[in-house]
Amino acid sequence: MSILRHPTTRPAVLVALVVGLVAWLVAGPVIGAVAVVAAGASFAALVGGRAATIVRKGVGARPANLGEFPRLHNTVDGLCLTHGIEPPALSVVDSSAGNALVLAGSGGTELVLTTGAVDHLGLVELESLVAHLLARCAEPDLRTETIRASLGSLRALSGGRAGIGTGRVLRTDFAGADLTRFPPGMQDALRALVAQGSAVMSPAGAESLWLLQPDGRTDEATADHPPVEVRIDALGER
Repeated sequence: MSILRHPTTRPAVLVALVVGLVAWLVAGPVIGAVAVVAAGASFAALVGGRAATIVRKGVGARPANLGEFPRLHNTVDGLCLTHGIEPPALSVVDSSAGNALVLAGSGGTELVLTTGAVDHLGLVELESLVAHLLARCAEPDLRTETIRASLGSLRALSGGRAGIGTGRVLRTDFAGADLTRFPPGMQDALRALVAQGSAVMSPAGAESLWLLQPDGRTDEATADHPPVEVRIDALGER
């Protein structure tokens, strides 16, 4: 990605100009110029390095300990071992809703599932959901989306976010189904999660990171998600 299109570029420039102006007024133009460069670089590095942490805290996630969620760990480990995938970190959101998201940070990727999804999905459904999330981890734009979601009120300065498009979700559904070789498992998982309700607490701008629209809408298209019935029908054609 071009540095001009990176989500931290415009906010970093704004922060750098404000800091540089203050430094110039206080200490003169030379110090002001140095401050511009230092502030911009520091802001970009800080946001890029802590983006996943910021979003994780924003959704209220906590570590998914092995002793508490053995079935989740076994499912992830089994799929990763079978397909030669580096195991991601695992976290949960204490919510009865059925939803999940994926993050990408400087330390790697992370799956975040609601406890409702972990506790209420059957084994085949959970495996299909995890396969979808693992396929999402492999997508090259995931870290950029995580950074953009972490910017909060500054995200409007990152160049806007028209949405990633509903086609991406369908491609990820297909990629996950290819890992399990059982598309009906993901169909059943989507039906079960919709029946639970997918509404969760989510920072503005993080919609594309979620499996299902976090405001609970599942029967209409958004900038990031097609209607769930469209996803279920598409999987039926695999």
